[in-house]
Amino acid sequence: MKRSKDIEVRRLCRLLGELVPYSIIENFNFYGWMYEGKNIDLPFTWNYDGINHVVFSNKFSILRKNDFEDVYIQAWFGGESLILIDGEPYGEVNTYHEELNITQFCDGKEHKIEVQTVARGLFGTREESVFKYSRIVVYDNEIRKVIFFVKNVIDTIKETNNESLANALVNLTDEFLSKLNIPHATENYIKTVKNDPAIVEQVSSVWSSAEFPYFESVYDKKIKENILSDFEIFGEKLKSLRKLFPKFGKAYVAGHAHIDYAWLWPVHETKRKIVRTFANAVQLAKKYKNFVYIQSSAQMYEDLKSLYPELFEQIRNLVKNGQWEPVGGMWVESDCNVPGVESLIRQFYYGQKFFEKEFGKISKVAWLPDVFGFSWFLPQILKQTGIDYFVTTKLNWNEANDFPYDICKWRGIDGSEVIYYNFKNFEEGYNGRISAKSLINTFSNFRQKELTDKFFISFGYGDGGGGPSEEMCESYNPLNEIPGVPEVEYSTTERFFCDLTQDLANSKLPTWDGELYLELHRGTLTSQSRTKILHKIAEDELRTTEILNALFLGDKQAQIDELWKVLLRNEFHDILPGSSIKEVYEDTEKELNYVIEQCDVIQKSFFDGNDEIITIFNPSSFKQRISFEYNNFIKTNDCDKSLKTIKTYRGNYLCVSENELKPFEILSFKVQREKSEFHNTQKFVDDYTIENGLLLVHIYRDGSINIFNKVLKKWAFNEKGNVLVTAKDIPAYWENWDIDYRTRNHYIVLKAEKIKIVEDNEIRKVVEIFYDYEGSRIWQYLILENESDELKVETRIDWHHRRSILKVLFPTNVLSRYAKYDLDGGYIQRPTHDNTNFEQARFEVLGHRWIDVSQYDHGVCIINNGKYGHIVKGSTIEMTLVKAGIYPDFFADEGEQSFIYSIYLHGSEDVKEFYARADKLNKKIKAFNGKPLTKGWNLNISSDSLRVLSLRKVDEKIYLRILETVGSSGTATIKLEGINFKEVKFVDILENKISEVEFKEGKIELTYKPFKIYTIEFVL
Repeated sequence: MKRSKDIEVRRLCRLLGELVPYSIIENFNFYGWMYEGKNIDLPFTWNYDGINHVVFSNKFSILRKNDFEDVYIQAWFGGESLILIDGEPYGEVNTYHEELNITQFCDGKEHKIEVQTVARGLFGTREESVFKYSRIVVYDNEIRKVIFFVKNVIDTIKETNNESLANALVNLTDEFLSKLNIPHATENYIKTVKNDPAIVEQVSSVWSSAEFPYFESVYDKKIKENILSDFEIFGEKLKSLRKLFPKFGKAYVAGHAHIDYAWLWPVHETKRKIVRTFANAVQLAKKYKNFVYIQSSAQMYEDLKSLYPELFEQIRNLVKNGQWEPVGGMWVESDCNVPGVESLIRQFYYGQKFFEKEFGKISKVAWLPDVFGFSWFLPQILKQTGIDYFVTTKLNWNEANDFPYDICKWRGIDGSEVIYYNFKNFEEGYNGRISAKSLINTFSNFRQKELTDKFFISFGYGDGGGGPSEEMCESYNPLNEIPGVPEVEYSTTERFFCDLTQDLANSKLPTWDGELYLELHRGTLTSQSRTKILHKIAEDELRTTEILNALFLGDKQAQIDELWKVLLRNEFHDILPGSSIKEVYEDTEKELNYVIEQCDVIQKSFFDGNDEIITIFNPSSFKQRISFEYNNFIKTNDCDKSLKTIKTYRGNYLCVSENELKPFEILSFKVQREKSEFHNTQKFVDDYTIENGLLLVHIYRDGSINIFNKVLKKWAFNEKGNVLVTAKDIPAYWENWDIDYRTRNHYIVLKAEKIKIVEDNEIRKVVEIFYDYEGSRIWQYLILENESDELKVETRIDWHHRRSILKVLFPTNVLSRYAKYDLDGGYIQRPTHDNTNFEQARFEVLGHRWIDVSQYDHGVCIINNGKYGHIVKGSTIEMTLVKAGIYPDFFADEGEQSFIYSIYLHGSEDVKEFYARADKLNKKIKAFNGKPLTKGWNLNISSDSLRVLSLRKVDEKIYLRILETVGSSGTATIKLEGINFKEVKFVDILENKISEVEFKEGKIELTYKPFKIYTIEFVL
């Protein structure tokens, strides 16, 4: 009779279940546990404060009697648990690792066991804080290996698409299991039920269940001999099937635990997850000599080293032996959209430097399986940090279109190329298994088998950590013997790519030239806006602090490096994108504020603090008119008699001069302090117009505006712009991650409640527009300076809506099929139309400091200081201001936040001008009390196509990193004035020498190419 494969599989599983009780030699309760110095009886309920772990302790003395015996602790302590034996981390207990192998300690000597437990599951869920049970189980490992082997055969039957192979394996497995002489006499059989996983739940759930003894041993050496004898025959027959059904493909596998540095739990819990997971992986590496484990994130290794240096040393030895691979080369697996170019560089700089120092090698593989899209700048950064290969699985999540390749060359914005690799495993993706399902479906899903039959799988419980289990590792050998499934081999990612590239040597790989856009999680460009703005400020302050330290030849770089690491860990791909719980953002905002505060302390330390002198500094790569904010009214008759001071609507003072500061120029002058008698105008208006010699701004009663450029004789908007809209946003799955495609079909236009003039003076005019929408309040301040050709919009929001977004729309008076979006150090052009499904899917995209849409004779550019989610559809620019979901932080973006953007109506397009204006908005002139304590030196770069990413002093070297920003090539002169240096080199991002540089009279010539990053080392 022919029947379905599912029926055959279910029956074989039930047959196999009968063997399990015969693999258990002994099973007894493990008594004697202590808690807070007192003996406890189980079950034991304990108190959990939501933060700290509790500790249980005990002792054991067990003597292993035979080599085939393996001894385990089976226990549930009430949540995720770290097991320490004799004071050292040994392993973990969680829902996926319910028993712990202690065989190596069964030497008859007394050993101390300590358990650190939190009442949480792997994904942050609250567990019942009850220590339920504790047992010692002694297994016959030879019978267990039979069980694991046959289970893998059954799994192969279930997963294979080869009907003939499935039938052959069903017949062979049925013959083996049915012939086994397992006692079925009721008196004996009733003792096996509790340990038969195939039937225990079913037979125990009936109305009036029989009484099944918990454990009475049925272990029998004669039955064991029969099992092993029959299994040997089974194995020989299985070998013969391999001639009919040969293996196909080769799976390179590595143990792995994707540990989110924060997500549904705060960072302090992650540090415990790291120890538990790493300890587990170390034990597996000791037990299985060909086992390989991979783990990213230098931050995690640094955390471990500070907590348990002995465990870290064991990992260092495993790295030397090739069983452990520090992969990825990054400080953490960071978001790759919101961080600026220098932040992405520092992720790899600090990560690779740590790996090199601690493990003697850098990673050649970027490992980012779970990140929500990838900047077009990444390939260049990867190549300059020694990385040739890039791995992700995230583009498999696209909701509308498949990314076309599993292997290709990924070409970056400057032309740099790395090998892109993707694997699609339907059994938990990057948290896969060593199983027939993972092997068969991953190979089946691989779309470029004409190039290679090799593929990669990472296996182990992840996201919340945990990692591989013994059961997964026990599947390795059986799967290599079972016909009709791919061959399996443990491997590092580096060795996989080495073998892969040999296959690809004579192949013409396709090339993907552009960003890697994820058609999902678009809301992460905006969620948790306060965090994103703080992150942006911290980026800029770290840059300014490093530059001042270099210009004054300071000794603060080591301190600044530590602040960078604080910033970088908060760029993790579930922190900065806004997809974590509220406790994470409470910690993150504290840490980012700490970075900003410490930068301020360091910056001020370079000046003497004399309040009769003010020193101003231009941190921008572009010259800018002197304009800075100060906490008091000042005037000067010193070097700048044109300096004017006004009191702003915010109560501080704005100081403006006709003069300019060059990039990185430092200027000191004496000041007089006087009390300001100026009072701002407070006048309510309806329709109102403000203007200067260049612009006319009409403000409508509803709060919208239009701008007329008097020189161009052009209006910016088609009727009205700066229109605030909101909408209900309820995505299908991922609340704080996603913006739904249909949300933009239902915008509600907000109407202003009040409009009033709050400043009208010799420097500028400011109009306040106030909105109140169902309890959410918005204040916008339109700022028009007297000689400016752009309108600034300072915005303050007090948001109290859930499942909603807030956007600002600019329906421009421009016709263009493409818009330009800043990527921080270059730009990308994207269509403004929806011709294809790919274009329709890109309804929210990344933009950094500016977005521009232009036609031949004019255009509109929107410049901002901390907003990343944008789109241009038709002629309308949209910028997302708030994305307030309800999971995992119910109150995401609740409350106050503030930011600024400006509207620039321009003539013929000049990308260089967009960058200059964005730099001035984000890197304003800074003012310090007092004069510099030491004399600084000057940096002069002749080309304004080049932007300074960073300037650092490290020991007796100065490192200047610059980037060609606008897509041009040419030659520039770089001059260091007021400082002597001995030699100059071009180096890569890791500061490895590329070439010597000739210099004369303190200057060098740089031949630059579009969008290239250049790092120059000056030896003092």
